[in-house]
Amino acid sequence: MHTIDPIEKANLTLLLGQQWRETIAVRDHCISEGSSSISSSNTSTQKLSIGRATPPEKPLRPANLEFVRPGFGVKVGKAGSLSSRIAILHALANVEQWAIDTALDNMARFGYYTQATAGTVFKNPTEDMQDQEYVMPDRFFDDFMQMACDESKHFKWLVERLESQGAHYGDLPVHASIWDSCTDTARSALARMAVVHMTIESRGLDVNPSTIARFDRSGDADSAKMLQKIHQDEVTHVQIGHRWFCYLLKRHEGVGAVLVNDSNDEDNRQAFGASGKDTDGIDVTERRVLDDVDDVLYEFRQVTPAYAQKADGSQGDEIVDPVEAQRRKRFQEVVVQYFKGSLKPPFNTEDREKGGLTRGWYEPLVIVRERTGFRPAAGRKLQSKQDKMESTDVAIVPDVVAGAPAELEQKAVAP
Repeated sequence: MHTIDPIEKANLTLLLGQQWRETIAVRDHCISEGSSSISSSNTSTQKLSIGRATPPEKPLRPANLEFVRPGFGVKVGKAGSLSSRIAILHALANVEQWAIDTALDNMARFGYYTQATAGTVFKNPTEDMQDQEYVMPDRFFDDFMQMACDESKHFKWLVERLESQGAHYGDLPVHASIWDSCTDTARSALARMAVVHMTIESRGLDVNPSTIARFDRSGDADSAKMLQKIHQDEVTHVQIGHRWFCYLLKRHEGVGAVLVNDSNDEDNRQAFGASGKDTDGIDVTERRVLDDVDDVLYEFRQVTPAYAQKADGSQGDEIVDPVEAQRRKRFQEVVVQYFKGSLKPPFNTEDREKGGLTRGWYEPLVIVRERTGFRPAAGRKLQSKQDKMESTDVAIVPDVVAGAPAELEQKAVAP
């Protein structure tokens, strides 16, 4: 993150990624041998340990880069001309450069964390838990090392494509809006996952298909194929953010964790009844073991939305289990608190679902930011001019807010 030259940073990150993959192989070998140390002379690679580092307040950049405020740079256009395509590729390269730093910062900043930097609230806190230090599972570093390598690969592809068009990275002004969001979430791993990886990166999933189509229509098939590869990787990055957001909720707030069947606990008696089995009919003791394993290696599970059917045969409301509802509520609370941007349709619902975000996660957060500087609350309904004239003084709670946190419904009022 202290490396100034962007290509060198990408190359060093890819080198670190290669070393980490070798570490994963050693770790897997040790697990298969049932030992925490290297027990075979055939394994020549040493296992890298998790160190400690203080990430910089802001990653270094070349002195020749011209920084502008977001929205005040070169208008990229719609890829109909060479200059427009260069501007788009340059803007995307800038995004990927910050994305490298973001993934590295996640590991350095949140690898070792306390309750405060987790950004969660313990469900049943005990004495001194606030100051206790935790370490993320190895899978956390696996995921974000892979993400850092993906972003490095993307950056190099984009730079090469720029140069093939007679341009260079740094020819146009850049901004640091992504790092601004990283700064805003520097004290909360939960907020970092929700804002940067589940909100900002999922926004990329919305706009990428149209960008790819424009390059294709303009005759730049090579760029279109490259952008399609990048897009597929970005889906997995949203998955990663989703995985660790859910992990932190489960680890510290009990969202998704299985209750212990304690006969002295009224909540547990209501949850499991006298049979000692959960709602799936699985013995509580057995499910608890599975739950503990999942705490170490939280696996992403794509949720396919299910909808109730109305009497007339049309689609009704989404059916959401209590755990999923809790996750959505916390996500929406965190985004409202930390995210400074706005969410606007249309949404790429198909790829968002691949990333774990069904419509109920983000649609309640659709907002409009007025040019006057007024910052509307989450859940605001998009209004036409006629709607505004007819409902100037009427509070508006859109249909998409149904099932959202009560706090969001209360804030959903007209300007």
